[in-house]
Amino acid sequence: MVEMAKGILIVIIASSLILNVALGLSLASVINSMGLMAKKIAEYEAKWAEEPWSPPEGPGYLPPGTVATRWSRDMVLVYIDARSYTDPNFMWNPERFKWLVAYIDSENRTVDFLFDGFLIIGYIWKEGRSLLPLKNKSPADKSDWEDFLNLQLEVGAKNLNEAIKEVSQELGAPNYMAKLVLTIPYPDKRQHDFGEVDGESLDLGKTEDRVKAVEWFVDEALSLWSQYYLNGSVNRLELIGFYWLHEQVEPGDADVIREVSSHIHEMGYLLFWIPWFRAPGVDNWREIGFDVVTMQPNYAFYDCGLDRFEKAAETCYRYGMGVEMELPLYKRNPRISDWKESFEAYMAAGVKYGFMNQAMLTYYYGNAFVTMATTSELREYYEKIYWFVKGTYPNAPP
Repeated sequence: MVEMAKGILIVIIASSLILNVALGLSLASVINSMGLMAKKIAEYEAKWAEEPWSPPEGPGYLPPGTVATRWSRDMVLVYIDARSYTDPNFMWNPERFKWLVAYIDSENRTVDFLFDGFLIIGYIWKEGRSLLPLKNKSPADKSDWEDFLNLQLEVGAKNLNEAIKEVSQELGAPNYMAKLVLTIPYPDKRQHDFGEVDGESLDLGKTEDRVKAVEWFVDEALSLWSQYYLNGSVNRLELIGFYWLHEQVEPGDADVIREVSSHIHEMGYLLFWIPWFRAPGVDNWREIGFDVVTMQPNYAFYDCGLDRFEKAAETCYRYGMGVEMELPLYKRNPRISDWKESFEAYMAAGVKYGFMNQAMLTYYYGNAFVTMATTSELREYYEKIYWFVKGTYPNAPP
């Protein structure tokens, strides 16, 4: 009996040794595979950084700083909406705007101008309503549109104007003016009781009523703008256009956009648009009625590799668009470790594909940039944005 027990014990020990060796080999194999994978990724990224790029046929990027963009080159998005009543990151005053109007160094000295254009934008609204057609939100009505317009002017334009005054004095450029674009709420087809315009109750399920609602908003904005300008509240800003909020052209939208675009052009302004990557409307944006389009690469937000930047660059080059720089303090792409990795990829892509200097650029988003500028451990990213805007990245401007 004792001999039998010894034999069983020897078998168990031998089996255990064999299992441990097998597990060890398996683990070593996994570790080795991970090492090879990391090596391949590093090799790919190095190749991506060094391999030259040949632009496709096309008109090229939408050039910055020309009459086509009303001389704007680098336009930052500033989010102002219902969150601006409760969230400090969405509240604006002249002090916060200064970080975007100017590059302010670590010693709190105003060194140089930063963004030359500002797009005031927002989509979240009160009591579960939205300025975009979101499935879980109800559509906004006329009173919401009016409140949003007042918020853009009171919290946005007026405070921005004060920041420009202060910065221009500090930099010895008393006549400096920045460009401004205001956002048009999306005329949501689900809204059948929009409110009265010129004595007529509008149903946004009808194309003609959608056009009337947007044209009313544009006219109201320009009327208020004239009053603000005359009283000196926005005299350091040049209003150059309006922004179409929805990031794709929905069925039935093209006819509305053409009518709205024609109305805006009659007033001497431009229509701006920032679609998602290859969104419906990208391939014929000029025919639809847009004037300035910067497309999103969406690398920061979707499951895609670095090749997304080449596809985005080729699309923008082929269709004559500018590029959106997406630089938030978060990431959604599961292939990357954090937002900092995404940030560096956008910067490197701007150099590799030439859009840092060759394209009209919009930047998502100014709220985060102020956080970078005012947080010591994030300060380097604010500085890199300045280098990129000045076209010298990865080096600091002289």
